[in-house]
Amino acid sequence: MPAAARPTLAGCAFVAVLVRGGCGGGASSTSAKTDATVTRQAITTTPQKPVPKQGKRQQLTSCQGQVGGFVASMDSLRRRLAVGLTYDQYVAEVRGIRSTYAKIPIDRVEIDCLSAVGTPAELAFNGYIEAASDWGKCVSEAGCSSARVEPVLQRRWRIASHFLSEADDGLNADAP
Repeated sequence: MPAAARPTLAGCAFVAVLVRGGCGGGASSTSAKTDATVTRQAITTTPQKPVPKQGKRQQLTSCQGQVGGFVASMDSLRRRLAVGLTYDQYVAEVRGIRSTYAKIPIDRVEIDCLSAVGTPAELAFNGYIEAASDWGKCVSEAGCSSARVEPVLQRRWRIASHFLSEADDGLNADAP
């Protein structure tokens, strides 16, 4: 699926919050007796068991399992950038990260994981994609030198690294 058509993690979370917020009480009724009957029938026919609260450690493990690979793939790219990559190597790395990103179960990512890890990780990924685009434009332009594109790339990578560090911090929060 093209990246432009893929919903973002933040967008999916926003939709999930809207959908959840739209469920439940607050609606007025013409007959209180009807509401009570419907409610009583729902409770009788489908008893609701309380969902046990996950501890912080379980949430982190779940978050790690859901977005940890995505964050780790960008950490790997960040380390490789420190020693140097060609344009083709960089593009291959970004494609690999995109593949990892596509495997995130966005419908199951908890909102805490999304805000602490998913959003900054996605912002980091966007920075790496923008750098690939800038570099690709330069490569395709006659006369574009590495001296001209290097400052642009360094800035993009620095910003992406900042967001990636936030995502790493989110994954490592409350870890023993």
